[in-house]
Amino acid sequence: MQGPSAARESFKSGELAGQSGVYNVVHEQHRGQHLATVFKGQRFPSCARCGDRVRFVLVRPAALIAEDADFQQSTSDNPKPPED
Repeated sequence: MQGPSAARESFKSGELAGQSGVYNVVHEQHRGQHLATVFKGQRFPSCARCGDRVRFVLVRPAALIAEDADFQQSTSDNPKPPED
């Protein structure tokens, strides 16, 4: 049986990112692997050198701060600023 980290899914150019996070970018041959931030709903881009032969592997999911419930405040929750 494989552990959860053993079967990492890779994504291709043109696919939509299912979640925001830091992705390991794996190129065909011309460049070593590197990290990049991709946002949920964004299409994975093609590489100017290796085209669609680049792959993306999620390393660490990360939510946008604006999407975090603890940081979404309605105007009724905001205290009035002090008056001078």
